[in-house]
Formats: sequence, structure tokens, C-alpha cells
Amino acid sequence: MKQLNNMLTKIQAIQNPEAVKIQAKQKKESDSAFRAIPAVVDGKQKVMNGGTVRLKLTDSIKLKGARLPKGQLLFGACQITNQRLLLTIQNIRIGKNILPADLTVFSLDGMPGIPAPEAELTGAAGSGADNAIESMQFLSMDQSLGAQAAAGGINAAKGLFSKKVRKIKVKLQNNFAVLLRDNSRKK
Repeated sequence: MKQLNNMLTKIQAIQNPEAVKIQAKQKKESDSAFRAIPAVVDGKQKVMNGGTVRLKLTDSIKLKGARLPKGQLLFGACQITNQRLLLTIQNIRIGKNILPADLTVFSLDGMPGIPAPEAELTGAAGSGADNAIESMQFLSMDQSLGAQAAAGGINAAKGLFSKKVRKIKVKLQNNFAVLLRDNSRKK
């Protein structure tokens, strides 16, 4: 499979040489070293996929010509993927002004996002419970009103239970240190 994958990649490179050049250039830019902006999680928080995380700068910085003081609050949109809470900051409020930004949050392990090991466990439990409920079947020849109502109630419970379990929450500790990368900076 690995050899087949390599062969298909080479065929794509031959058919699309411009795409390969663009991908190589993007990979070089994204893999290069950068000067990180220190910040911390502001307060204990529980967030779900698509939620917002509140961060606080631990040092003064200059971003796009604007000076952001130590203690400036930043809000990042989160996405839970592969036991990581990925955060991106698109806008920063400074008084009554909004500063467009393009910041990515890294943890101190050097990887994008914040470690969220409980996210995988919750997801697995959710899919396991969902599969268990889906495997329940009520095949009855009794077509009485009571049997139909019971089947309807079971189907409703299946829907509610599977939706409830799939909501993955990540707990963040107060003052959890992170690093921010300014993606808009040219190398």
C-alpha cells in the first residue's frame, strides 16, 4: 500500500507540476521557525467543538502596527481534532476597535493546539453508546397502539442519547501556558 501510495503521488506530480511547487513552498513556510507570542488560558473553562476560549497575553507585543499590552484578552475559536484543541484567533478587540489577526495557538510541546486526551475517550464512549443503542431492535409482530408508542419512544431516546453523548467537552486549567504564532508575518 505504501509503494502504491508513493507511485500515485509521483503520477500526480507529473500531471500537475505547479501544484507540487505550491505545496512545497507552503510546507517550507509553515515549517520554518517563528518567534512565539506568550499567553495563558484565562480562567478555568469547559469548551466544546466550535466554542470560544479566552486567552490573556503575558507580555506586551506589537501586532500589525498596534500595541497590545500585557493582560490583553484574546478569544480563539476552537476545533477538537485528534486529542488536540486547535485554536485560531481571527480578530482582537482593542477598546472600540477590531484588529484583524491570524494567530494559531501552540502548546509548550511545540504542537498546534492544546492537548485534550479526554476528547478521544469521550468520543469513543459516545460512539460505543450510540452503536449499542442502534443495535437494539424491537421487532415485534404486535402492532398494537402500545407497541407503536413504545417503539416511537425508543427511537426518540436513541436520537436524544446519541446527540447528548457526542458533545465532547474539554476542560482547560487556569494559567495554562500557550504560545501564539502570527501567521500573517512574512518570513
